[in-house]
Order: sequence, then C-alpha cells, then structure tokens
Amino acid sequence: MDWGALATVAPTALSSTIYATLQASFLLRIARHRLEAARGAPRPLAATPVVSILKPVAGVDDELASNLDSFARLDYPCYELVFGVASREDPAVPVIQAFIEAHPEVKARLCVTDPGEALNPKVAQLLELTRRAEGSVLVISDANVRVRPDYLRALLSRLMRPGVGLVSSLVAGTGERTLGAVVENAQLGAFIAPGIVAAAELAGRSISVGKSMAMRRADLERVGGFESVASVLAEDDVLGQRFSARGFVVDLCLDPIENRNTSCSLMRTLDRHTRWAKMRRALVPRCFAVEPFNAPLLIAWLTLLLSPTRLALEVWLFAWALQSLGTFLALRALRPARSNLALVLAEPLRTLCWFFCWLNAYSNRRVAWRGNAFYIGAGSELVAAEEPASMRSPAR
Repeated sequence: MDWGALATVAPTALSSTIYATLQASFLLRIARHRLEAARGAPRPLAATPVVSILKPVAGVDDELASNLDSFARLDYPCYELVFGVASREDPAVPVIQAFIEAHPEVKARLCVTDPGEALNPKVAQLLELTRRAEGSVLVISDANVRVRPDYLRALLSRLMRPGVGLVSSLVAGTGERTLGAVVENAQLGAFIAPGIVAAAELAGRSISVGKSMAMRRADLERVGGFESVASVLAEDDVLGQRFSARGFVVDLCLDPIENRNTSCSLMRTLDRHTRWAKMRRALVPRCFAVEPFNAPLLIAWLTLLLSPTRLALEVWLFAWALQSLGTFLALRALRPARSNLALVLAEPLRTLCWFFCWLNAYSNRRVAWRGNAFYIGAGSELVAAEEPASMRSPAR
C-alpha cells in the first residue's frame, strides 16, 4: 500500500464525504418542500391573528427604503410595523419616516428605545418594541431583510402547526455589487443556509435565525421573554433553545427571505463573519472545532501546502470542482431567478475568508457590534469591554 498517496487523499476524501452529505441533505429538503408546494394550492390559514412586525434599526442598511417598501405589500389582513431606533439622531430615522408617510394604509410607528435596557443592543430595542406592539404574534425582522407578499402567511403556516413555538426563515443573500458583497452572499448561500437545514435534518438541532423569527407573545412570555436573552450575543439561537427546553417545536420556514448585501467592503464582511464565528464557537465549541472538515477545498489546500505533489494538485482540483458544484446547486435552490456565476467563481476566495474568520475566532473572544465592545463567554454570554471609538464597528 502506498501510504504517502493514502495520506494525501484520505483527509480530502473524508471532508468531501461530509460536505456532500450536508449539501445533499439541504438540497433534498428544499426539493421536498418545493414538491409539496407544487402538489396543490396553499391551504388557507385557520386563523389570522394580529401580527406585530418588530424592526430594530441601527443605521442605514443597503437599500433600506426598498426593503421597507416590501413590507407595505404583504398579503395579510391585519399586521403592524413597529420600528425602533436607539436615538432620534440615527440616520435611518428619515428613511423610516418617509416610509410611514408614503404608506398611510399600513399601520406603522417609530419608537425610540433605551440602549441601557439590555447588554445586547438589539434585545434592548426588542424589549421596548414588544411593549409597544399590539399583536398576539410577534415577528422579528431585521432592516436589511426584503420579503415577498406571502411572507407572513408562509411564517404563520408553520407557526400554527401543533406544538410549534418559534419559526425562523431561511435566508438568501442578494444584490451583490462589490467583492465584499459577493463573498458575503456566497457565505450565506453556500455555507450558512445548508448548515442550518442539515443541522435540523441530520442532527435534529433546529437553529433559529434572528433575521426573521415568528412567535406567539404568550409563548414568548412562558419562556422568559426577551429579558431572558438580554445578556447574550446569540439571542436568536439561545431563545430557540429556551423554547425547545419548554417542550416547543422550533421550526424553519423554507421559503427564503432576501438579506440585501449590495455594497459592503471585504473588510466589513470579514468583521461580521468573524463575529458570527466567535458566536458559533461559544455556542457549540465541539462542532465549531471540526467545521474545516466541511470544506474539502480547504483541506485539499492544506494538503497541497504540506505535500506539493501532482497527486495533491489533482486532489485540490477535485475538491474545487466538488465545492463549486455544491455552491452552484445551493445558490440555484435559494436564488433560482438570479445569476450565481460570480458567487460560484468566488468559492476559493470565500473558503479562504471563512477560514480566516474561523482562525480568528480562536485568537480572542472580543467582538464589536453596533458601536459596543464585548467579550463573549460560554453560550455567547456577554461581558462589556471598553474600546476606542475609532475601533468600533457598526456591522450587524
């Protein structure tokens, strides 16, 4: 037996098997969902409770005005929009006010929240928005989200199922016009979305994503309210864990929403995904440690660096082809009407950027978010840290 050849091939073969399994699980689940939807018209909702869409806003996200406009065209009879800003001086305030004035038919209002209510600045906003909300169903929706008219019906069709307490949406990054946005949207489509679906399908662990979540107000109160996640960074996933611990089903709506990333820089993308990597390390440290094995291209690269042989190069080419195919299929499933060529071609760069973020997560536990500096503990518990204003990052 040629042990050298085996040592060259085996790591990438193992990684390719893991990668193909996760991607196949994602693609099969999406295909099954589409098949179920194609078999008949959507069933009407048994009830249409009043829905309060809570929008915590911090700064002007890409195409904010257009994102908000999509919420004026929802095919649902009774909903309201409750916007929150931490300061009247927030640059998003004029955009929100213009939306409210342009759509008098939509019940919407703007609230100023108290940043001191919670260590997590987003939760600090959600606490006040919940008090101002009138609906029995609460939907959390980030400002960089754009939705289709059937958004609420799709969410509530899952939430109304027996035993379901919380539903979050699958996310597809769209709108890329810069290199940073290409890498960002490729990461959302090629890594994060498949990982979330595969975690539910293969490991039975439902991951809730705070960009779009729905829950009943009464159920939220039963699990401790937003106050129970006031001091953690990953408030969405921890809240999902609290729902699960109380016996609720945490479900995933497979009708993707758009996360509009159009013009961010590569540095901002690296900053954001480093923060997300540190969150994953804090939440699931063992799974995080083996994440590189879900990237055969990375494993093949490391093998080629350690053993620059023809066989190692051939293994790298195989891994590149496999991962490019996986990316193409995942993006076609999430963004069927869009061109995905640039994102597929960026797969080697995306892999390197992701690995940089993964390594950086082990360098320290410090993050900057919405102008605040924190240290992250186990379970993404936050401890405030001082940071010079020049070093602060507004990235979400």
